[in-house]
Amino acid sequence: MKLKHLILTASLLAPFTVHAADKLVIATDATYPPFEYVDASGKVAGFEVDFAYAVCKAMATPCEVINQPWDGLIPGLQAKKYDAIMSSMNITDKRRQVVDFSKVYYLMQNRFVARKGTQLTADLKDKVIAVQTGTPQDSYVTQYFKAASVKRYVNAQDPMLELTSGRADFTFGNTVQLQKGFLDTAAGKAFAFTGPVFDGRKDKILGEGVAVALRKQDGELKQRLNKAIDQVKASGEYAALLKKHQLDGLLED
Repeated sequence: MKLKHLILTASLLAPFTVHAADKLVIATDATYPPFEYVDASGKVAGFEVDFAYAVCKAMATPCEVINQPWDGLIPGLQAKKYDAIMSSMNITDKRRQVVDFSKVYYLMQNRFVARKGTQLTADLKDKVIAVQTGTPQDSYVTQYFKAASVKRYVNAQDPMLELTSGRADFTFGNTVQLQKGFLDTAAGKAFAFTGPVFDGRKDKILGEGVAVALRKQDGELKQRLNKAIDQVKASGEYAALLKKHQLDGLLED
């Protein structure tokens, strides 16, 4: 979705403060295991879901995590359908124009995945790359692999389906999500990482780190979130959640 479509009218951007006693509604796109997904019982689950509830507990604020499509997350936040987004959303300059962010709570590393034995060439000429739309990974392959054909999908799982069906040659995304959500599954056995690791420390287009997205006018909420993130990390609960979801190697900063 283009940035201009995310900028809503001034009436929607009127001052709106979320107080400690208010229920905090947090949106996520639950198509991104192990960070967020829908479990066998139909509930939203995953590392960031657990982390969201831990952060709310540290703020002494009741909260609810709801499932929303990726391309509607920022517009829904601007329309005040919920108060924050926790969905492995990377900080980028484009997103910063329309929303604010908490402090970073993890850094995302990215790699290409293809059938085993496939080499990553300089330009991937005439190859098809499947990515999730509106992501830093989408922006990266669009900018640096102009000789390839880029196919974009709202659901984070669809690029992997395109790989297994043979309709795409590569996908590019979060290494942890690709490993846990695809390569470690039966569907991903014929595939592997190829090429180097890419992250926002080397190229800002890939994002400066994953953080909570919130409306620009919610400065008080931002302060509370930052304090709570520090508390959850300092208490050891963050490390326990990483262990629970087998994310021990996740980059925290």
